[in-house]
Amino acid sequence: MKIAVTGASGFIGRYLVETLIGDGHQVVALGRAGSGKPAQAGGGMVAQETDYSEESLTAIFAGTDAVVHLAGRRMTHEDEPNRLAPFVEPNLLATENLMRAAKAAGVGKVVIASTIAVYSAKNEAPYRETEVPQPLNAYGLSKLMAEQYASLYARDAKIALTNLRFAAVYGHGEKGTPALMRFINEASAKRTLTLQGNRLISIDQLYVRDAVGAIVTALDDKNSGGTFNIGCGDAYTVVQMAETVNEIFGNAGNLVTENSHEALVRKNRMDIGHAASALGWRPRYGLAEGLADFLATREKACDR
Repeated sequence: MKIAVTGASGFIGRYLVETLIGDGHQVVALGRAGSGKPAQAGGGMVAQETDYSEESLTAIFAGTDAVVHLAGRRMTHEDEPNRLAPFVEPNLLATENLMRAAKAAGVGKVVIASTIAVYSAKNEAPYRETEVPQPLNAYGLSKLMAEQYASLYARDAKIALTNLRFAAVYGHGEKGTPALMRFINEASAKRTLTLQGNRLISIDQLYVRDAVGAIVTALDDKNSGGTFNIGCGDAYTVVQMAETVNEIFGNAGNLVTENSHEALVRKNRMDIGHAASALGWRPRYGLAEGLADFLATREKACDR
């Protein structure tokens, strides 16, 4: 199968490209100018630059069987939570261009990476795809709008579309800003992990290889499309995350608390039953298993 991957040089993209090539697919790896080249495993990959215009994507998608859309802009600490403008072009308009280009090029299948941020505390936990999403912030709103536009366009264009709502994805190569990645950086340096605030706050954490596994499953000819929650099936408290990281990364016991407390809160996690029954996907990695593979992957990369 010939598969175009947007955002191929990004965190998930690098793992996906490597997996697809390993499975014998031909990959067209897309990225903006200056975004860097994706990791390459053997032959079977062509890297192409794009400005994500409809014209550029239409030309690139010619002869392509499927498209995986990973490119987009995430929320940063500098972003105003409710300001939509920074996300309109990279998350919404780029998706519109991609869907129109897919139709023009005769692409039969599109897989789009969405996010748990389409849900918030306004939704019942665990989050289910049958609920009306109440986005967490402007980023989540932009991804929900992209999902809805893609679904609208795919229906009329007869494209098999799959929207995958990913939980917080972690793994070697991810940026160090999320809580789990900060713990990993501190534990790797044998520094003391410090917990503050509510120790029972929980996060639905998804290992990157499970995210890739969901994409590969969605690309299968047996999948006719749909919207699916892709998470670990649970949510880990910050205490569980810190203690497990310390254990896996050889920093056991090096943990202190400052101004922390324990207040019962609901687990903000996604129900992944629909993905199991309709898509045939289940996570393979729990937190400990994912962190162990993270460490092995990092050590292997350092040996190269």
